Amino acid sequence: MTLVKWQPTQSLVSDFDQMISSIFNDGWNDLTTKQTHSIPVDISEDEKEYILSADFPGFDKKDVKLKVEDDQLRLTADKEEQKQSNDGSYRLRERNSGKMSRSFTLPDNVINQEISAKFKNGTLIINIPKAEEVKPNSHQIKIS
Repeated sequence: MTLVKWQPTQSLVSDFDQMISSIFNDGWNDLTTKQTHSIPVDISEDEKEYILSADFPGFDKKDVKLKVEDDQLRLTADKEEQKQSNDGSYRLRERNSGKMSRSFTLPDNVINQEISAKFKNGTLIINIPKAEEVKPNSHQIKIS
């Protein structure tokens, strides 16, 4: 017998969240991209770059892939299914295995070709540099 964690559907709440998200979504906070087995992330920014930190507990660097395509940043991780326990039955199984993914629409002000990443202790840190703001060429005109 397999135990399955029951989670009641809260469609009214999730529908409301999607409506609010569609109004205020800036690309980073899309609630619809997060799923049960999605990758937890933190996103911060300073004047030069966005910094995205993603947790991949139990994953090796070779299991994690990062790709930018059509202004979408896509994180994926694939880990082989774990073997059965010694006696062949689990009472509870919560650790991630299999495939996980998460996608983000990048803001217009990033330099896709200069995105860099490093993986250490199960955390992927992605540095996404911002393009310099184009300032309008203006000068004062003397009125005679």
